[in-house]
Amino acid sequence: MLRWLMIASGGFEALFGLSALLATAALVAGLGVGGDAPAVFLARILGAATLGLGVAALLARNALASAGGLAAAYGLALYNVVAACVILWTAAATGLGGAALWGAGLVHAAFAVLFAYALAVRRGR
Repeated sequence: MLRWLMIASGGFEALFGLSALLATAALVAGLGVGGDAPAVFLARILGAATLGLGVAALLARNALASAGGLAAAYGLALYNVVAACVILWTAAATGLGGAALWGAGLVHAAFAVLFAYALAVRRGR
């Protein structure tokens, strides 16, 4: 199960990161914030970071028996927990992003729960 989560979550992050880099204006506009230089810069940094995270997860998917592969899984699990909290809090508190932001937050929350379950089962072996 953990391997499939690395593929699904890693693929999700890599695709988001690539789209944030290629269509930065659409991402910024979708959030409902101004398209000023700082917002575009931060959106591009977000894109680069999530692309890197996604690629790392995809590359680690077959190395989950090693310490490095397992560390990547824990890192991706933590990322999903924090991302879900930040995204859902932002959507609720500020109203930015509308349904798309809520959807992204719920996807991260689902990944977070699944990762927690898969890592707990693995630890219990």
